[in-house]
Amino acid sequence: AEKALNMFAGSLMFLEPDTADEVRLDLSDPDGGTQTKTVTVATRPIPKLLQEGRTLHAVPGSGSGTGTSNDPFQGLAAAQDAAKPGDILLLHKGDYGTFVFEKSGEPSKYVVWKSAGDGDAVFSGIRVNASHLWLEGLHLQRKDEPNGLRASDKTSDVLVRGCHFDGFHYSITLKPTSRNWHITDNVIVGDNDPNLPTNEGGISGEGVELNHSSGHVVAYNSISRVADGVSYPERNVDIYGNEIFDVSDDGLEPDYGFANVRMWGNRITNAKNYALSFQPMKCGPWYFVRNVCVGTGGIFNMSPDDHCGLDKTAFEMVVVKNGDWEILK
Repeated sequence: AEKALNMFAGSLMFLEPDTADEVRLDLSDPDGGTQTKTVTVATRPIPKLLQEGRTLHAVPGSGSGTGTSNDPFQGLAAAQDAAKPGDILLLHKGDYGTFVFEKSGEPSKYVVWKSAGDGDAVFSGIRVNASHLWLEGLHLQRKDEPNGLRASDKTSDVLVRGCHFDGFHYSITLKPTSRNWHITDNVIVGDNDPNLPTNEGGISGEGVELNHSSGHVVAYNSISRVADGVSYPERNVDIYGNEIFDVSDDGLEPDYGFANVRMWGNRITNAKNYALSFQPMKCGPWYFVRNVCVGTGGIFNMSPDDHCGLDKTAFEMVVVKNGDWEILK
């Protein structure tokens, strides 16, 4: 079940991508009974941009075109009508307004929308209603709409890379049914005053709002002037290598999450409330590894819930300080 609670869970970290490993699992009950099982598990591959289809061109406008560099599609509607899995669509400089991407690719054959590199391909909003989609190098700039990129229901395997989000209250917002997104190498600058008091709205507005969804990678992003850098993963989510600073609430807010939320190698600077907030924590384990927290209101804000048999009085966190282990209860 999606939220099964009667289970054992754990993570093997820092493995090679796209690699199969043999794992031995040993289970021992102090009241009696043991079991050993060996299974083969495989890590997911890092998404790759493969040249399997055509390279097509688009410019702002409304019309037709053939998609060549000399006769580009006039507007995204014409480009999307022609797009096929594996195609790379290069967006030339200009203002594309708000657009709904709804043409899906196929596994390992993305429909790719990428800046052509001759100037900013500017959007005032993007809605994603497709899977196996690749968005790269786009500039989302706020006009009237406070939300930058929003997902529709049941989108999966969407890559958002190297995009710039400027001035939105919610820059990237997924749905609970979103799965296996890769959100990497983006620059997100929100609309929050990092010193805004809580009672004046300082806890509203997110950089990446995962919205209780699962299976994502959020990595190597620069996120600032939001309430929370990354919030509300559900389970099996990796959040690493992000630079999060000048936020009016928390650096990372995995509140309400379930098993196997992994957060490592992030640098969090000047979070007004907490660098790492998890309250409540619905299920474990969670992993906070090698994060650097500087000038924050506090490091941990924790409140374990009693789901999964997790008793608040028995909750433990293992912390390493200067090479020495310390258990926080």
